[in-house]
Amino acid sequence: MSGITHYPPSPQNVPENLTQARASYKRQAWLAMAGLLAFIVVYLALTACFAYIAYNNFLRIQSGETDLFHLLVTGMSALLTVFLLKSLFTKRRSGNPGGVEVTAEEEPALFDFLHQLADEIGAPKPHRVFITPEVNAAVFYDLSLMNLVFPSKKNLIIGLGLVNVLNLGELKAVLAHEFGHFAQGAMAVGRWVYVAQQIIAHMVATRDWLDTVVRFISRIDIRVAWIGWILALIIWSIRSLMDTLFSVVIIAERALSREMEFNADLVAVSVTGSDALVNALHKLQAADEAWQTTLDVMGQEAGNGKRIGDLFDAQLEAVTTIRRVLDDDTYGVAPEPGDTQASEHRVFSEQTAMPPQMWSTHPANRDREDNAKDVYVAADIDSRSAWLVFRDAPALREQISLGFYNAEKVNELETVPAEDAMTRRFNKASLSSQFRGTYLSRSPVRNFASVTEMLDCAQLSTSDSDTLSALYPASIADQLEQARSLDAERHTLEALASGALKPSGGVIRHRGEELDKSDIPDAIEQVGQERKVIAESLKLHDANCRQAHLLAAQSLDGGWHDYLLSLIHLLHCSEHLTAVVNNEQSLLTNTWQVITADGQIGHFEKKRMLKVCRQAQEAMREVSSFATQIVLPATIAEQTGINDWATQFPTFDIDDVNKKNWPDWCRVGSQMMGDMSHALSIVRSAALEELISRETDIANHHAQGADVDAAPHAGSTPNGYPVLLPGKEHVLQRKLDLWNRFQLAHGAGPTMVRLFVSLTIVGGTIYSGVLGF
Repeated sequence: MSGITHYPPSPQNVPENLTQARASYKRQAWLAMAGLLAFIVVYLALTACFAYIAYNNFLRIQSGETDLFHLLVTGMSALLTVFLLKSLFTKRRSGNPGGVEVTAEEEPALFDFLHQLADEIGAPKPHRVFITPEVNAAVFYDLSLMNLVFPSKKNLIIGLGLVNVLNLGELKAVLAHEFGHFAQGAMAVGRWVYVAQQIIAHMVATRDWLDTVVRFISRIDIRVAWIGWILALIIWSIRSLMDTLFSVVIIAERALSREMEFNADLVAVSVTGSDALVNALHKLQAADEAWQTTLDVMGQEAGNGKRIGDLFDAQLEAVTTIRRVLDDDTYGVAPEPGDTQASEHRVFSEQTAMPPQMWSTHPANRDREDNAKDVYVAADIDSRSAWLVFRDAPALREQISLGFYNAEKVNELETVPAEDAMTRRFNKASLSSQFRGTYLSRSPVRNFASVTEMLDCAQLSTSDSDTLSALYPASIADQLEQARSLDAERHTLEALASGALKPSGGVIRHRGEELDKSDIPDAIEQVGQERKVIAESLKLHDANCRQAHLLAAQSLDGGWHDYLLSLIHLLHCSEHLTAVVNNEQSLLTNTWQVITADGQIGHFEKKRMLKVCRQAQEAMREVSSFATQIVLPATIAEQTGINDWATQFPTFDIDDVNKKNWPDWCRVGSQMMGDMSHALSIVRSAALEELISRETDIANHHAQGADVDAAPHAGSTPNGYPVLLPGKEHVLQRKLDLWNRFQLAHGAGPTMVRLFVSLTIVGGTIYSGVLGF
């Protein structure tokens, strides 16, 4: 069947100037172009200068001036000329993105769809098309110096995790956004900047034969090695200078990029209306989470000798299941406008929210929605399945799913339905919809320094059926959602403050307002205060839940009060010990990353690493000591398959760290911390599940007034084990030290100093070379 049949109709009465470049778009394009041209002039001028110096000194040598100075200047200038020229002719190959490449013969409906969309937008047709499993759609291409003049052929990636959650109209909108970039007149500027970026990346990051030659010279006798030292210093200076100058071009390009993203969105609006792309954006956030959940479940099932035949069925099951756990009917479903006028309806709030993974470098979702609906284009969204564009969707889904398994062992795995696998993952008492997501990726005991503090915090003195049935009101779901939103805000702001996240267009937008970087700490403080209020409310809720069930258990007798209390102690102990292990492992990893950031480890950096290793060693031995004192209840031992916890726990028995073994100690120690954390997490998960399951049973017996059997035998936990409250974790280094910041040009001050030093060295080198004439 022809793909044209499956092509959704486009909206009528689209304003003619909808996708016309705005004044801000043109201004940013000119600025980016001017910055790029200035950079290219400097680069070529520097290359020509060294070539000229080498040539002139070579002529002087030919004329008989064979002194050491002219020989050195000629050789060094020639090497520096080669160094600059070779980066110009680098070619960045995108490589195979994975998945399966398809052709028009294999997927005629898909290619008809893509070609008609490209023709409607006025964009070039994709050269090659790859089908991958991820929640993604993207265009990629090879780049070389020739692409400054000639556009490269565009290849398209279509992720089936994306296709799986969208309808046909939404898929058209997402692909129209990607194609929209290549219908833009300013796209050439973005391509030129990107080509130049590859040249600079190759120059700054790549170490090849020239660096090997310089290192070789530097290791010869000191009478010759100084030549290599000078060359290494000059090459470092050129790299630093070009890297710093190009950062100015990148700033201008980012501002242009934001405008280009908005324009590409409007291209999508012109062929699908204002709602399809926004609805797709909303669905993608749930699709990302569901796909990661699917991969986790797939790994668990494979470990048990089972294989999910269709991972995309599992992804949809994950969306449905998480929606049930959260008791949120809008999860993964675009909210309806209701009584609100369609043009005024907003899916996304103005609070900072990270875009989905496939558009993580794009403007905020709310900004994109406002842009798409600024001039509202009404259109029906084709609700047919996006899978219609594939000739044999089930076979393709199975083929892509098989790619996740070991080809040699896949036939040994028992194929199981996706629904069964996802049921095993989520069929837990703690994930029942009645709890509204209270225990989904959240600890009910971590906020308390002790179980005694928790019970003292509770505001219940008696427990009856009405109290137990009212413990999880609808308002709890709202509070949990607000807590997740505030956490996302804080993490985004912290990433912006540290520089780990770059704002689109260089502009930081938070809750509808633009912020300077100096305003971020105040915004983080505001978010923190709001989160603290919700945390206190949730903390009280956790305490009341535990107290209410303990009171109910006490009225039932049969040892249930002591058994529940022992589970709470076990959960609290395993939760905090896990947190301590993860905290020390994070500090160890962070310190290692910091001291190796510039590729060299100095004396003081070694001392710092040793100090962290010794601290981690002491903490892990303390955790091991307390962990092995835990006595598991028989129910937990049976659930986890742990027959003898004290001997099966992976204690931290590594040799003492010292000045000689610390690199190996870090590797082995980090692995052992991971093993300890995993073992404690198994017990923690089992304790939570047993606790919530028993609390539910007690609530039911209490409501029915029925007799209850005797409680299982309680376990025990040690006294005085290490406790780590949220917010008390190690402060990880988000910024490099002054020397590393100078080396890598992190921050305005270090960047200016490095620019001055590199300019001085490069300028002095050129001046010295010129003096030789």
